[in-house]
Amino acid sequence: MKKIIMIFLSVVIFSLNMCFADSPPAPDFTLTDLNGNKVSLSSQKGKVVFLDFWASWCPPCRASIPEVEKLYEQYTGRNVVFYGINVENDPGTARDFVAKKGMKYTVLLGDDKVGKDYEIRGIPTFYIIDQKGNIASHYVGFDASLRDEWTNKINSMLSPSPRKKSKS
Repeated sequence: MKKIIMIFLSVVIFSLNMCFADSPPAPDFTLTDLNGNKVSLSSQKGKVVFLDFWASWCPPCRASIPEVEKLYEQYTGRNVVFYGINVENDPGTARDFVAKKGMKYTVLLGDDKVGKDYEIRGIPTFYIIDQKGNIASHYVGFDASLRDEWTNKINSMLSPSPRKKSKS
């Protein structure tokens, strides 16, 4: 009986640790946008950051970009930043694609380091980073239903956390 109680308590403690464990910190980066400006992730602390790793030759990426655009427009003027990180290592192709598609969110030119740091194994890959700079969500691949999931996640992060009532 004592062994069963110990196993039960171990499972409960492990589960509680998983529920309250901090999210891993998002690897910082400094990348160049299509206008030659340097952009670093660490400068966005205090904001929700949505990262979209993509390439112009990738059919699922091309399908996801209009949904990310809608999400970007939905959160314009709010405390959310969107970065499309192009991973094809050809700034001219990225620039042409962005102009042709009329992409409005900031596109950054990815490098091998950011790809390795974010463990990019397939594209599109998406990350949502919380206001503290921690990874809140990670998605590989695209399905149109993801937009609702992204919206719910971002809304939950923007909602003020409930405060405990103080005793008067």
